[in-house]
Amino acid sequence: MIEVDEQGRPRWLFGRTVQQGCGRAGFGEQGEFARTPADHRGCLVKLGCKGPVAKCNVPLRGWVGGVGGCPNVGGICNACTMPGFPDKFMPFMDPNPLGLLHAKAAQLTYGPIIRRLRHHAIRHNFDREPAWRAPGSELVSGYKPRW
Repeated sequence: MIEVDEQGRPRWLFGRTVQQGCGRAGFGEQGEFARTPADHRGCLVKLGCKGPVAKCNVPLRGWVGGVGGCPNVGGICNACTMPGFPDKFMPFMDPNPLGLLHAKAAQLTYGPIIRRLRHHAIRHNFDREPAWRAPGSELVSGYKPRW
């Protein structure tokens, strides 16, 4: 039998929130939020995205053949896969109170810390060539077997 959630939906499809698969989730985690729908940087929660409360894996699998889905094309999630849609989530462009709470918490508490740590890690660890990689006539890899 297929494992189902409380609504009788397959858990493998509806076990995660839209935000967990969204390409903009990292912005929300760092406390960066879009001011207008045209902003290409920033989480869309403050503009009405229901991603933190809607359960669906559309951002991961798309609609048809891996293509489409609101977050994948730059739109907000309007919770179309949730029970009570559309009445429960109207008006679509009004932010969800839980989404706003999440946004405020990210902006005021952990968001700036995560952003600073990520920036530091990228700049000092990942955005530079390793010490063993230098111009020369010998090809080296930096690989050292453990045994």
